[in-house]
Formats: sequence, structure tokens, C-alpha cells
Amino acid sequence: MKVISRRPLLTWGRILFLLIALALVFVTFWFGFYAKTRLSKKSLEEEKKVPVEVEAVSTGPIEETIELTGWIKANQIVDIASKVAGRVESLSVLSDGSDLVAVEEGVSVKKGQQLAIIDHDVYLAQVAAAKASVKAKEIELADAEREKKRIVALYEGGSATEQSKDKAITAAELAAASLSLTRANLELAQINLRESMIVSPIDGIVTAKHIDEGNLIRSGDQIVTIADMKTVRVIVAAAEKYGSDITVGMPAKIKVDAFAEQTFDAGVHSIHPALDAQTHTIQVEIRLDNDELLLKPGMFARVTLITRRKDNVVVIPRDIVLGGKIDKHYVYVVEGASAGKIARKHFVEIGIKQADRYEITKGLKAGEMLVVNGMNYLADGMGVEVVRIEDIK
Repeated sequence: MKVISRRPLLTWGRILFLLIALALVFVTFWFGFYAKTRLSKKSLEEEKKVPVEVEAVSTGPIEETIELTGWIKANQIVDIASKVAGRVESLSVLSDGSDLVAVEEGVSVKKGQQLAIIDHDVYLAQVAAAKASVKAKEIELADAEREKKRIVALYEGGSATEQSKDKAITAAELAAASLSLTRANLELAQINLRESMIVSPIDGIVTAKHIDEGNLIRSGDQIVTIADMKTVRVIVAAAEKYGSDITVGMPAKIKVDAFAEQTFDAGVHSIHPALDAQTHTIQVEIRLDNDELLLKPGMFARVTLITRRKDNVVVIPRDIVLGGKIDKHYVYVVEGASAGKIARKHFVEIGIKQADRYEITKGLKAGEMLVVNGMNYLADGMGVEVVRIEDIK
């Protein structure tokens, strides 16, 4: 008896079912892989966005300057000494209220104002004595002239000798010379009287008192020192290379430590014609008004000379300009809509450099959004996210 083996046969229905199942598995896998890949790309793009802070490019003034240092000096300093000897009877000045004020350091005085009196009565007496001598010599001269006239007349009439005539003429000449001498002595006595009253030759402030009232002094001894501080000077030394940049009348700004927040306006008054032989620098004198007497001689001064100025130009902070050593200077500007902002590298040309600011002559326009924080992490075309500086930190 022959045994026939029977195997299950696949029907077309089962085959179709398997194909559909495989297709569903493939579609499910594909959509999962695509979604995962897209999500990864999106996350990567978001991770690539660099947080930056931006500011709109603006225009304004900028100055090219030279920074120098010097010392404040009084415009004029006078050491007042006595031309006569004697005792200092008074050392005081009349105040605005017509009261006598002792001469001390810090007292303000006017030109021509009396400061001290030295033995005034003594020199007044010398003037009186000199005047009396002049009067006596005038009488002697008149008498000698009359005698000369009488003797000459007698000589011409034959009643007097030539010798007596000559003696009369000589006596009259001696009387005239003696009168001239006494008049010179009177003038000297009057000069000494005037010099016994010491007056200020300038408007200023007493910066030093060298004697006290009642002291005996000799001719030439110093009494006080007066400084004109309504105008002060600053002498600065500029490098030789700035010789063509500095001119008389050039504006300058002065700062001192005592008034750190205040800037004093000044101007170049003069430029010394020759360079300093040792330092090869140019000596520049700057003068400024000091009506409020805020600036004192001896103060250390920081001087800024303004050699050039421009208005309404593009000015940006110095520390956001990159490059410049090997390649050109450049900055980053943000472009695009809020959903797709990117950083663009702009090569720029620099004009005036002023401390922490640069003038940009080419490469930027007013209104462009300039990256001012976060620029060190950027490359051209990189996505950015505009944030505040607090978010960057």
C-alpha cells in the first residue's frame, strides 16, 4: 500500500497577509527613524545657536587725543623784598570792609595794595631834612648869584680885579652844584619813603610770609611771596613725533586727582621753539582760568590735547573689534528674522582711535544690529539668539 505525504499549501490569501504585515513594519520603522533623525537635527540646530547681546550702531562725535602729564603752576609768582632797612611797623592789608587784616598765607591782595610799613616816620623825617637842605642851598645859590652879578659889574667898570670876578663866578657855580646834590638827596629820601611802604605788584594770594611784624630787616630781605592763581599754567613734555600735531590754541582738557569727576577746559598757550636737549621732547605750555581757585600750584595734572575731532560718524566700543593682527579688523552683525537670526562677519576700517572707542570709516552703517557681547564664540553664518547680558553671564 503506497503512502502519499501531504504538506500544507500557502494560499494566496496568506501570502497577501504576510506582505501587508511586512509593509506595515517597514513603514512604522521608517517613520520612527525619520522622526528621530529630524528631532536630532532640530536639537543640534538649537544647540548651535549662540546667545549674544546686540546694540544698534549709532553715530556721534569722536576726538583724536594725546595724553600727557604735568604739574599745575601759578601764572606768576613774585617774591617781595624790602629795598630799605628798618623795623617792620605794620604787616597788614585793608579788607573790603576797610578793616586791617594781618598778612598771612592765603590772604588775597590787589595790585597796589599796601602790605607792610617799615620805619615810616624815620624816612618821613629824612625827607623833611632833605627838603630843608634844598631850601638852604637855594638861598645860598641866590646869594652867590647876586654876589657874582655885583662883582662882574664892578670888574666891567674897572673897580674890581679879575681874581675877585673869578672867585664870585666859582662860588655861584659851587652853590648851584650843591643845590643839585641836595635835590638829589631829597629825591633819594622820597624814594626811600615810598619804598618804606611795601605794596603788592600784582593781584594774587599770599603763599608765604617770611617775616613777622616788629622784625628788623635789611635791604633785600624777603617779606612775602604772592602768586597770581586766577590763571594757572601746566608745562608738559610731548614726544618729538607729535611736533606737527600740536598747535597754539589747540583745545585741551585737564583733570586732577582732587576733583576726579571734573574736567577743566584749557588751551595751548605756547610751544617752546627748541626741543629739550636731554629728553628730546617738546615743552608745551597750557593755560586755563582758575577764577574759583580750585587748582593749586603743585597739583599733578593729566592733560588731554585734542588734535582732531569729527562729528556724526559711526563710533563703536573698542573691545568688540576683533582681528587686526593677522587679518583685517572685523565685527559681527546680526541679520534675519526672529526665528532665524544669524551672525554676519563685517570687515571694517578704523579711523580715529579714542581711548575705548573707535571711529569706523567703512564696513558698518548706522542702525545695524552690532554684537557687543558673545562675539568671541561666533563664526560667519552661525545661528544666534539675542539675549540680555545677564543671560550671557
